Amino acid sequence: MTAEITCRVKDALVNELLLLNHKLNTLSPELLHSDEARAKVQERREALYVEIKRHRKRGHKGKPCPAAKNLRW
Repeated sequence: MTAEITCRVKDALVNELLLLNHKLNTLSPELLHSDEARAKVQERREALYVEIKRHRKRGHKGKPCPAAKNLRW
């Protein structure tokens, strides 16, 4: 039995990204009230992708995240 390495920072980033993906993929544009609101959600998604990649490479005092192998992005 192997122990899975976890990282709270990685988990929080990935969870936020999954929620935003779900919001964009399942909600109709009308529920986001405007194209501007939808664009803000999309911008946050893109920023999260960058933040996750940065954390994976140098997220722990300049060292790679030990849970990086569990990241899909």
